[in-house]
Amino acid sequence: MAQALAEATLQEIKDHLELVMDSGHGTTFHGSESVVRQLADPKELRSLINQIISDDAALADISGRSYYHANNFLKLVLLAGDKNAWRLRLHMWHPQPNASGTITEDIHSHRWDFTTALVVGEYFAQEFRIGPGNEYNHFRYLPIGQGKTFSLEGQGTEQLCPVFEAVMPAGTVYHIDHKVLHCISRSAGKAAASLVLQQPAVEDFTNVYRTSPVGEEAKTEIEVQRPSVDQLREELKHFLTWLD
Repeated sequence: MAQALAEATLQEIKDHLELVMDSGHGTTFHGSESVVRQLADPKELRSLINQIISDDAALADISGRSYYHANNFLKLVLLAGDKNAWRLRLHMWHPQPNASGTITEDIHSHRWDFTTALVVGEYFAQEFRIGPGNEYNHFRYLPIGQGKTFSLEGQGTEQLCPVFEAVMPAGTVYHIDHKVLHCISRSAGKAAASLVLQQPAVEDFTNVYRTSPVGEEAKTEIEVQRPSVDQLREELKHFLTWLD
């Protein structure tokens, strides 16, 4: 396994991930953890990103399926499966020079299980369950796909209570089931980034819990911003400086 990805080309990495996911090995934490940990190695990750930067076709593909997420990070889908709908993603949280303190994202579930490696910075992770606790506005988040908007459908309110919390430093690798409600908080003035291996979706929507409503309507459409090819190239070059 270790030698299979050493200084591999983009196509070789994709072929390897196709094999891992098709065999079912990638659906276990042990299987996905070993692949993600190797790809997240700074030398391997730098090689992967440099190949993308020099490949105009790859940049065009990635820009078309990536976007600036509502939870304040850039979600880049570096590779996507053909046989199985897995995805290899890079998440970039830029420092927010005009903000202070801690930025906390909305509590949410996912449509898929995933394994993630924190490669730059650190963040504070929390998990929750439905039960007596703080009250939140509950929404169903419907996926963006290849379109330009996502939607939030109001589901009333729900009480959630925290059941786990931990500081995740760079080098941490962990796995989350799609049903788990979680969120992260990070320092506004510091960068962070993670590499994520996403398994095929098993749900049609995501549950989102916010401390404030989105709007007056029961369903709210929100437009997303996708990076252009030039923006994507510059974002990836900037990411490489975080690895230095």
